Amino acid sequence: MKKKIFLYIGIAIVAISIVASVSLISNDGDEKFNTLSLPELEFTYDDSNSKLKEKLEFFDISMSSPIKLINRNYLEEFCTFFKNEELQNQVEYCTSTELHDSEGNFMGNIHMVGTRQLPKIVLVVIQSNPFIEDPENLDELKTVYNVVIKELVCDCWHEVQPDNIETISEWIDKERDFHIKTKKTTTNTNLNLSGNQLKIELTTNTEGYLWKLLISG
Repeated sequence: MKKKIFLYIGIAIVAISIVASVSLISNDGDEKFNTLSLPELEFTYDDSNSKLKEKLEFFDISMSSPIKLINRNYLEEFCTFFKNEELQNQVEYCTSTELHDSEGNFMGNIHMVGTRQLPKIVLVVIQSNPFIEDPENLDELKTVYNVVIKELVCDCWHEVQPDNIETISEWIDKERDFHIKTKKTTTNTNLNLSGNQLKIELTTNTEGYLWKLLISG
């Protein structure tokens, strides 16, 4: 896997972004949702990044210190995630971190965007190898998504079981199986948990499979 898929090197900074636009999820449909102002999430950039870094280290997954972007030119260059201009204009602040496995291999990024005070969207991007059923590869991805959802949304999945899915790992397995079965380039599933909207998007690319977890209010 080549890091250049995710990394852009600028003068005096290294900013991280994915080469893809994403849409958000809504019970009333994306088109209506895209005209609304996104609610802020109930945690700060610093606290959430620090908490994730600490929790992931317990599983031998390292997370870099966040790169923080506030300059409009940098935001437009490195933190453009939305096709809808109204949504993109709501991005006033952006943090990005890198994830590495226990052997130091690059896994992906965690991006947070929103106002200068609080994030509105968390986007966790992980590039997996061409073998989508590789247990080791999937276990690391499941670990990251479990930590992010438990720490930033709630540790309540087992009690709520959204859409009768018992665990976060089962949700990932279902998305994998659905993606293989449909043979589409991109598939996704949406869930609601504790008042937050969650979306997994899975895309087949030249490196293997690109997983994206989105969390919004």
